[in-house]
Amino acid sequence: MVGQSTTTSTDPYTLTHLPPGPGGALETTVHCSTARTGGTSTRHPLTIAADWSVTTPHDIALERIATAMGGYLSCLDLADRVAPALHDLVQLHARRFLPNIQRNLAGRWTLRTLAPDCRCLPYGFASAAEAAEHGRDVGHVAKLHDVNGRQLRRLLDTVKAAHNTSFLDPPSDRWGAATLIREHDGLGQLWDAGIHPELVRRLHDALWPDGPPLRVWFYLGATTRRPDLSWIAQTLAEVPDEDIAVWLAWTDTTMDRKHPDARLAWLRAGVPRRAIAALADGTYSPIDVARLAAATRRSVPSAATTLAAWHRAGCHPTPDDIATLDDLDIDPWYEPSAGAIDWLWDRVSGLPKRVTRTQVALVLAVANNRPAALKLLTAGVRSPRQAAQLLPEVTTHHQTTRMTAP
Repeated sequence: MVGQSTTTSTDPYTLTHLPPGPGGALETTVHCSTARTGGTSTRHPLTIAADWSVTTPHDIALERIATAMGGYLSCLDLADRVAPALHDLVQLHARRFLPNIQRNLAGRWTLRTLAPDCRCLPYGFASAAEAAEHGRDVGHVAKLHDVNGRQLRRLLDTVKAAHNTSFLDPPSDRWGAATLIREHDGLGQLWDAGIHPELVRRLHDALWPDGPPLRVWFYLGATTRRPDLSWIAQTLAEVPDEDIAVWLAWTDTTMDRKHPDARLAWLRAGVPRRAIAALADGTYSPIDVARLAAATRRSVPSAATTLAAWHRAGCHPTPDDIATLDDLDIDPWYEPSAGAIDWLWDRVSGLPKRVTRTQVALVLAVANNRPAALKLLTAGVRSPRQAAQLLPEVTTHHQTTRMTAP
């Protein structure tokens, strides 16, 4: 029955598939047609095996040959496309398959694969539950597999009747999953989002067997993003904080796979999580942080925060570039403004002498205002030292112009 599993997989995300019938195979009858529209139609037995393969009275191999020569048999479509669609649909309803959903940068939930002519639009849904519900909708699955929706629904109803369940209600919590979720209604929230109680238990055991309950947000992050659970577990062993688990599940990046110890080192050093997440999302490495700290006598947290601020602005100065700004007496706590950089970038990106976004930002840091930075960049200035040398001339000219203007 739904909720019982004998899976032995070491992958915590993989649950045993529900068979078509409670004993494995399922026998039913279907209408069989020799034409897509019209034609003769008969009703005959159909067996869906425990592995979801289909057996009919037809010789499927011969029917494939006939189809290749221009014939048609609805049971061939049933075996090749409808049965696989039914399998996926049943597993989604039984929460044995995770819904293929993700959260976009706007905070909305979308399906990774959109079905043609379906209402699962790219802008998505407000919640994971809404997206998951649409992902297991018969109409969506039918369009995704390009099969007849009415036939798929009839077969789904047959499977439901065989199991004496609608697959809509969560099973009894024989895994004790409710105690592993911080929110009092967490089990229901996760079920609505397509996550089975057994999976909750398996994820918690893989991550933190003796740990406290984790937030719903952790389980959503783990199931939709598939972070390295062993990496999170190693970090939690040193920093045992359930909120850290959520943060890691939602912010892991390629950098974490290249430098799996970096986050832990930064956490120990007191680097703010916001800065760590920005560094992990960018191209700065732990070595860059160490280089900046050594070159400018910043603390490691201060160096990390500085590089993170530049990354958030869409720029990538080297540690030496930032050390140069310090030599020029630029405020060491200076944080570049993405809006101001955008304003300048729009106006100088077409200049004959090529300029990068990072060069724009460095010149702006020296000029400290957009008009002066624009004059410097238009004049061909591309380095902070050159900007510092010419800034008095640009500033004096600007003030003179303002005084003599009519």
